[in-house]
Amino acid sequence: MDKPYQATKEIDVLPTHYLSPAEGFVQDNAFVIKATEPVLVDTGIGIDSEDFMNVLESVIDPEDLKWIWLTHDDPDHTGSIQKVMDVATNARLVLHAVAMSRTSTAWKVPIDRVYLLRPGESISVGDRKLTAVQPPLFDNPSTIGIYDNKAEAFFSVDCFGAFLPSIGAQDADKVKEADLAHGMITFAKVNTPWVHTFDQNKFSQRLNKIRQIAPEIILPTHLMPARRKTEQFLKMLADIPGSEPWVAPNQAALEKRLAQMRGVG
Repeated sequence: MDKPYQATKEIDVLPTHYLSPAEGFVQDNAFVIKATEPVLVDTGIGIDSEDFMNVLESVIDPEDLKWIWLTHDDPDHTGSIQKVMDVATNARLVLHAVAMSRTSTAWKVPIDRVYLLRPGESISVGDRKLTAVQPPLFDNPSTIGIYDNKAEAFFSVDCFGAFLPSIGAQDADKVKEADLAHGMITFAKVNTPWVHTFDQNKFSQRLNKIRQIAPEIILPTHLMPARRKTEQFLKMLADIPGSEPWVAPNQAALEKRLAQMRGVG
């Protein structure tokens, strides 16, 4: 785990990262929304579970959490979900029905604490409304991002993620523009290869839905917070359907990479 920090006065980032041998570093964020009814968004990666719980407790007493919003059931978002549910005894679990069904194959989800949402539906968390939004790009059918109407923040899940040459910045403005563009476009191709099957006009319509929301800040899982970058990010993604697909490395490429890491050849 990396050191937590504030994206806004009322939203904390709980970051970690890992290395993708093929493309670079990947950020992985969970978030705490300090609403009147506090919300934890996702629970990190499994390998960090012990550290995640310590970092979470440094930001908020888990018993104060009223909601745990699981954006989808991929393992880089569910790493500590059981532990969090065990200690956040006053919290309900917000998720999509598909995520509930699949998560139930790994552990016994307490159905009486579940709150099912579909894209377009909302919950009140006291001082703000959180609306479930399906991002323009997603790699899991249960994906529900969040629009926080008080913070004007869009939690975009895997959309607007990026592979980066280094990790450590707490704001997307600190990343070189060329690195950000290359990393975001590559991440989109890797994570959502179906984008190349999309009709360009239909994809533009999906992007326009975010343009209409016009968030002040974007909070992706796989990138640092990004302020006033909505239009820039949408333009980066706009031409991906018609671009060349990403080609995954094969065993020969892996062996070459391993040799480079060992200083051989």
